[in-house]
Amino acid sequence: MTGTIMRVNGIRKAFGGLVAVDDVSFDLMPGEIMGLIGPNGSGKTTTMNLISGAFALDRGTIELHGEPISGLPANKVAHKGVARTFQLLRLIEEMTVLENAVVGMAFQPGRSWNAAMIARSREYLEVVGLADKAGVEVSKLTYIDQKRLELARALAMEPKVLLLDEWLAGLNATELLSGIEVIRKIRDLGTAIIMVEHVMSAIHSLCDRCVVMNAGAKIAEGTPAAVLTDPHVVEAYLGEPHHA
Repeated sequence: MTGTIMRVNGIRKAFGGLVAVDDVSFDLMPGEIMGLIGPNGSGKTTTMNLISGAFALDRGTIELHGEPISGLPANKVAHKGVARTFQLLRLIEEMTVLENAVVGMAFQPGRSWNAAMIARSREYLEVVGLADKAGVEVSKLTYIDQKRLELARALAMEPKVLLLDEWLAGLNATELLSGIEVIRKIRDLGTAIIMVEHVMSAIHSLCDRCVVMNAGAKIAEGTPAAVLTDPHVVEAYLGEPHHA
């Protein structure tokens, strides 16, 4: 497919006798938000771990801009342009908001901690709505602001593809709306996004396309409106067979 930024082709991962991801394939387009959805235990986070290099593939390939990244360790995948957030926050509580953001940028090869890096990191804090809290210690942040900071730190790595693993989980209705706006801003920067998410209102609002997984396999792909009315998807979520 012309213009594909990432191609995931026939990836598989088993843990002992359990096949967590079974021959999953999809393409990601530049500037696209793609939802990776499905019931608990369907293999979504394992797929994210395979893309990010946290887990090694048993089979299949993953390419970024036509270059293979499967088989690389997680730090090398990050250097190539894939950043991610985690279900559990991983921030450095003793450091300030700005220092945490700069850590993401300093992670890139050939970068040293300097004024230009600090200025760029402040821009990412602006994107996520934390510019006024740059000097605050992380331990003093609210939950939503800690999540915003994790996002800013991922952005500071200047990724081509951003993996969001249930980033909107645990937010109240007001926070959810502002979180959706932040994700839109990131997409508008030109960053392609794959998001694992259970908040269906966010999937409908944000995603151009969805890949639906169940029991490790891809069972549907298409627009949110199309896949969420697909009988096989409804059955996977509700656990009831569909009758025509």
